[in-house]
Amino acid sequence: MIQIAKRLEANGVCKAADFIDMTQTYDFSYYSLVGALSQNANRCFRLEGYLYPATYEFYKNEKPQDAVGRFLRVSESRITADDRARAQELGMSVDQILTLASIIEKECGSAAEMKNVSSVFHNRLDAGMKLQSDATIYYCEVYIEPNITGNTERFNAYYNTYKCAALPSGPICNPGRNAIQAALYPADTPYYYFLSDANGKYYYAETYAQHQQNGKEAGVEVE
Repeated sequence: MIQIAKRLEANGVCKAADFIDMTQTYDFSYYSLVGALSQNANRCFRLEGYLYPATYEFYKNEKPQDAVGRFLRVSESRITADDRARAQELGMSVDQILTLASIIEKECGSAAEMKNVSSVFHNRLDAGMKLQSDATIYYCEVYIEPNITGNTERFNAYYNTYKCAALPSGPICNPGRNAIQAALYPADTPYYYFLSDANGKYYYAETYAQHQQNGKEAGVEVE
């Protein structure tokens, strides 16, 4: 969301700060996806995850609430009734699916691997394991802490998946269709670990010992 806000300002649509403020304070609950969001003091950016990635046209000097609305209208159309029903089937809210999809989006550079990566995260959630996604640490350090005031580390415990028990308090990006589909329909695997090498090859493991061995083969340090 921070990237989007800055791009809108750079192109004369609206001020980045006004766009961000509007996503935080304006009542967009007439959009069903936003209306379904519960109040959560541990969520940093309320509409992160709901600014659907697509091609948009804006007016110069557009009202920031209208700019936000453009994104939300597309999200409403792209996140279908079937998607919402599937989330319910999995025992998850749409917000939880978007949060998981956002991690998949940032962790997986290959659309072909997203369903396997999704299976790792689903398996870890089902087993009560922490997700331990480095992408969530990056989000805290690069997008949350430099863009809030006061105690800039106050959201760390709720977004850093090495600390929080399960999913973070909200999405860490605005995921695309492939990642959302992967979150809704993970592959059926026994894996709890994955990594990728410098050439983009993915390695999966059921046990930590196997994961460590994969790290050696991939030339990746595994803690």
